[in-house]
Amino acid sequence: MPIPTLADVKEQIDANRRFQGPGAGLQITGGDVADAYWKSGRSDELVEIIRYAISVGSIPMLMTHGQTLLEHPEFLERLVVEGGLRQISVHVDMTQAGRHGFPINRIKSEADLHPVRQAFTDLAWSIRKKTGRPLEYALSFTMTRRNIGDVPEVLRWYLADPKRTYIWRMLSFQPEADTGRTIFSHKPITPDDVWQKICEGTGFNLDRHFAIFGHPDCNNWHPLLVSQISGRYIPFPPQDERTRKLFADAIARVGGISFVGDDVGTIPFRVLGIMAQHPSLMLRLVLHAIRLAVNGQVPFEFTRALLTRRAHTMGTGTHNFMHAKQVANADSDLVVRARLDSCVFKGAVKRNGEWDTVPMCAMNEKVWGEIYDARLRDPALMNESQVFEMNRAAKT
Repeated sequence: MPIPTLADVKEQIDANRRFQGPGAGLQITGGDVADAYWKSGRSDELVEIIRYAISVGSIPMLMTHGQTLLEHPEFLERLVVEGGLRQISVHVDMTQAGRHGFPINRIKSEADLHPVRQAFTDLAWSIRKKTGRPLEYALSFTMTRRNIGDVPEVLRWYLADPKRTYIWRMLSFQPEADTGRTIFSHKPITPDDVWQKICEGTGFNLDRHFAIFGHPDCNNWHPLLVSQISGRYIPFPPQDERTRKLFADAIARVGGISFVGDDVGTIPFRVLGIMAQHPSLMLRLVLHAIRLAVNGQVPFEFTRALLTRRAHTMGTGTHNFMHAKQVANADSDLVVRARLDSCVFKGAVKRNGEWDTVPMCAMNEKVWGEIYDARLRDPALMNESQVFEMNRAAKT
């Protein structure tokens, strides 16, 4: 598909920024963007897209399979240093074809792809050391009947080394969804199937509904606290009833707060602002934290690690896309309609000259097709360098 013009991308970034407000996440996606811009000779544009997103107050995350970045680390370095990129979502699992050195017909288990995950880990550490800039990953991982049994192994691999979880801060296991363009398992994977494997891999009976963003049928999440002193990890916050009630009270009072980091270091000021606005709530939280440390629910090692800044969190959970037929039937299904209405993964789409937000499941079901059809009919895009033009020139 043709890559849009830089002006069009900036207009879309501006629209997302208006809908989301300051400090919100912005996913740069739609095919493999890093691959497309590199192969079309337009890498400068992707650097500018990231830099522009940051300049208007968004926090960009690049979604990619990452093969291009592994093979051309100088490109990643430019995205980090010149663009300001700090977050990448890397998709690695055995459903992928085309990863150099790892042909899909030879991958028998997810363990066969651990060298790929380690290569990304080493690349991030190398970039951080060379540039002094923070860089973190999220893992996106498609679940099928073929690889669901490997989820505990993948989790244990990450959790075996705190340096890995320091780089890979989110592990998102996503049940395969029939969006109209995927090979679908004969027996569909369910969110319950995935959560059971996540609990098996972490060794904890994690509460699937402890942290919810959007609709509870869409996203389920639980953070782990990792001690860099020993590599031990625990569910955090603890899952006892008293902590759950205080957590719910805090959410009800505060509403929401983003802990996504930025180069300006605004997180401490966000926390101080909340403390100033809700002093009684903050006092309850501090007293409860002391109680957890004293009664051993949060072992002393983790208290010491937190106080000495030798602890970090890693979130793990599931993100469940809806099938295309479900989305098409939204007007007749109240649950599907509720899921679309409460979606937190929306993108700005221009229709008839007006910008609107569209849930990602609706994008998958229909809207991507509309966007791609419009691009294919736009002769102006043929004046821009495109991947298929570069491939054609290489063959001739």
